[in-house]
Amino acid sequence: MSKHNQQELPLSHYRVLDLADEKGFFCGKVLADLGADVIKIESPGGDAARRIDPFYHDIPAPEKSLHWFAFNANKRGITLNLETKDGRGIFKKLAKTADFVVESFPPGYLEKLGLGYPVLSQINPRLIVTSITPFGQTGPYRDYKVTDFTAMAMSGLVFVTGDPDRPPVCFSVPQAYLHAGLQAAAGTMIAHYFRELSGKGQQVDVSIVETQLGSIDRRAPELLAYQYVGEVTPRSDA
Repeated sequence: MSKHNQQELPLSHYRVLDLADEKGFFCGKVLADLGADVIKIESPGGDAARRIDPFYHDIPAPEKSLHWFAFNANKRGITLNLETKDGRGIFKKLAKTADFVVESFPPGYLEKLGLGYPVLSQINPRLIVTSITPFGQTGPYRDYKVTDFTAMAMSGLVFVTGDPDRPPVCFSVPQAYLHAGLQAAAGTMIAHYFRELSGKGQQVDVSIVETQLGSIDRRAPELLAYQYVGEVTPRSDA
């Protein structure tokens, strides 16, 4: 197909700086699939997610993680140490012409480095920073950590899964991080739409646990029963 006949994707003219680990790199993958130029930024030594199995030919190695390949397809990559002055300087230069930043550091980490949203928005007022954390940027749990399973459990998804006469069970495949990445991409696009209307960027605050609540919408009446009258509805065969 000739180039002039190819249909452009929605984000073909936009750039994303992807700082997220396994908790959020699905967000960057979705944006890449929408046509964005996504640059995956890894610390020296490579992202820890490169050590997540399964591995190509069952050989554990940073360059053979199929998990890594699956969720970082269509991205370019660079290595950058944000904890050095030079690394922070390079990142600021990249942020000046970028359209999105996706990150999943603990709340306050980028601020300590002088790379928080207030600083980045001064460099680039149109920049959208999407932050994916276990419980969001504020609140009593903001500094707590989670795994994919504990995020499912905290949201109530595990409790409503399984047979009524047995203990709760976990899904057979990871759920929380994927839901978080997907909802983060949706929130990013909403912020992008607002930017197209107003010219202003913003920070998108994504709580992994809160994104899981949408996974149990089929049990919404039961959840409302607990919220308003304190009634705990057991699992059912329905």
